[in-house]
Amino acid sequence: MSSREDVQALVDELYWQIDQMRPRGIKNAAGNPYNPSYYKRGLDNATDNGGAAVVEYVRRYLYKPPSDGYKKLEAAGSLDLACESLVADDAKPYADLFTAEDRIAARERLAPYIEEIDKRNADRRARREAATERLKAKGIPHRSALDASRHSRQR
Repeated sequence: MSSREDVQALVDELYWQIDQMRPRGIKNAAGNPYNPSYYKRGLDNATDNGGAAVVEYVRRYLYKPPSDGYKKLEAAGSLDLACESLVADDAKPYADLFTAEDRIAARERLAPYIEEIDKRNADRRARREAATERLKAKGIPHRSALDASRHSRQR
């Protein structure tokens, strides 16, 4: 097992991910802010049991079917908040806590979902651009032009 500092850096990032769910607007099925209580409880227990337990806790997520929490993160386009994203990044200071196979598993888990998120984002951008072009064709100015006009009148 690697240094205590590496494990602590991993733990810090895992808790940071959890803390980002509310500001990112991750919701549960009822539309309320998502609280990954089962995941947090497991992480707390692993942290109490030491470094090897934390690494094993994260590793287990790589090799089982996507959890409901993972699916919520995917739906929100926030897979950077999934523990798999931490394992997949070999530039992290704790990368040596995981094997090359672990990184491959994390990347394989993330890849199809990231492709779907990218496709959804591209579709949204295309719809926005098409709407902007329709407005331009009608002679309606873009929002930035309206804002600039308003600011010049306020001076």
